[in-house]
Amino acid sequence: MSDKSPLISYIMNIIFYIVLSILLLLWLLTIICRRHGSFQSSTQQRRQAVLVSPAIVAYPINQELPPGLESSIIETFPKFAYSRSDQDTGMKMTGECAVCLGVFEEKETLRLLPKCGHVFHAECVDIWLGMHATCPFCRAILLPEQASTVEGPTTQFEVVINVNDGRER
Repeated sequence: MSDKSPLISYIMNIIFYIVLSILLLLWLLTIICRRHGSFQSSTQQRRQAVLVSPAIVAYPINQELPPGLESSIIETFPKFAYSRSDQDTGMKMTGECAVCLGVFEEKETLRLLPKCGHVFHAECVDIWLGMHATCPFCRAILLPEQASTVEGPTTQFEVVINVNDGRER
């Protein structure tokens, strides 16, 4: 019996490592297939998810926004020098620029976006608006009315919010 015990142990070890290798190979194949889209359903292939945060996923629907605003349009948005007393004027000022996250300082040049009323450092928001046609804070579309109808409809998003905090109930 002592001769059979090491042989059985040896065979069990071989079987274990073969099964482990097969499982590892299958796991790697599923990762490769998912990256190349083989396991995605037709619905998932039509909508590519944009991960906003771990709890919010946004799916772009159909059309796309234009890439940015022309400098002639950007220059039509009003600029002014910041003063602490401006916060009482009804403008939507948080006291910091949502583009660079810098705090507004006295006499800095700020730009007001007329469609939504948000305010940013002029230098920061000008760069942003050259690449995007939306407010960096609220994503309001900043195209002039005649331009937005010529360009086509804006991108719509279907937003899925996961309210599960990780605890199973």
